[in-house]
Amino acid sequence: MSNDLQNTALSRFFDFYKNDIEAEVIDSKNVVISFPVHFSGFHRVEMTVTEVNPNLYILSDGAKTLDELRLAGYGMTSRFKKRLETISKAAHIRVVQDNLVSESDLENLGSSIQRFIEAAKTIGDAYLVQRVTVSRDVYLTNQVREFLTAQQVPYQRKHSLQGKLEQHTIDFYFPPNGVPGLALTVMPNPSRMVAEAWAFKSFDIKQVNERTQVGVVFDDEDAGNSSKSILQGIADVAIPGSDIPALQQSLRSIGILKKTS
Repeated sequence: MSNDLQNTALSRFFDFYKNDIEAEVIDSKNVVISFPVHFSGFHRVEMTVTEVNPNLYILSDGAKTLDELRLAGYGMTSRFKKRLETISKAAHIRVVQDNLVSESDLENLGSSIQRFIEAAKTIGDAYLVQRVTVSRDVYLTNQVREFLTAQQVPYQRKHSLQGKLEQHTIDFYFPPNGVPGLALTVMPNPSRMVAEAWAFKSFDIKQVNERTQVGVVFDDEDAGNSSKSILQGIADVAIPGSDIPALQQSLRSIGILKKTS
């Protein structure tokens, strides 16, 4: 009975897997295979198998994995790609121009394909399932708070500031008091979408609060060039998280922090 159950379960699983796999022949040397295995964004894992010669095959994800991460808001910085390469190395996968790439001989092609699928999903899910935004947010915010406390700068935390269109919560607020005020935002995950939303927020604040400047402390390790351009182009104060002490000079320039004699 147990053997019958085993055979039934395996047979049904193999039938399902075989029927749910989709393949598209590109030409005599290339085929794209879509597997019933999904990233956390519910997109299927796909790969291209290319025959170089009868005993050498190239496996590639066609940049689909990194595309998933881009859609999730990650900037494709050199540091970020190095992290991916570290994860990929164990599965004998390289990152080449945003593509995950691996090689296989004919004898090991089946196991190589399975290993590639598992690695692509692991890489994607490592960032999509449990993102580090919250912990990074706390870390970066604490860094700013500790710096301001050491400088003995009075500020308000999580202050609500009315804009022309909306009300906004500010991470660190320095009200105008004989000098311009400052609405300072901490940005741990400066994707382009987040940077654009912050630009709108900043514009809205300044429409009503003419004596208040806008500033941002952003995680420059994972910020793409487009995000940096937006932040640095809009902000009165733009401080990279790797150089929080640079905030001191900005606060002195505004007048919030007294200049040393």
